[in-house]
Amino acid sequence: MKRVYNADECRQITDKYPDYFTFDADKWFSVDANYAIKEGENIGFAEYKSPGTYWVHFCFHTARGREAIDLTKKMVANLYNDCPIKTAIGLITKNNRKARWLIRQVGFKSLGFVETKIGLCEMFYYTKDEQYEFFFS
Repeated sequence: MKRVYNADECRQITDKYPDYFTFDADKWFSVDANYAIKEGENIGFAEYKSPGTYWVHFCFHTARGREAIDLTKKMVANLYNDCPIKTAIGLITKNNRKARWLIRQVGFKSLGFVETKIGLCEMFYYTKDEQYEFFFS
């Protein structure tokens, strides 16, 4: 697993999903506090929102099932070790049941559904304290 520092490397994966990734990658990577990690054809993002709070998103092009769960756990652990993150927040569209199921397997907790500009999404959160309990208890 390695940290990604440039938009071109990110686009090699995200351009395969134009309906999901509509953000300006160059602008995103211009923010030093943002953090992206990659393993193979899979990438995770942590977007800085406020001190200790990051929005997270994972894009798995090749990982599925148990491999995706294990990779998400590794990426979350990496984020909490290498990034000044205390709380991770994520939004997953209501119709993406597989992703909502996966994120629960990693320990994220639901805050319920919220209306967003892309439709109804379930909001999840995860704290550094919960990360410790999940991996070490």
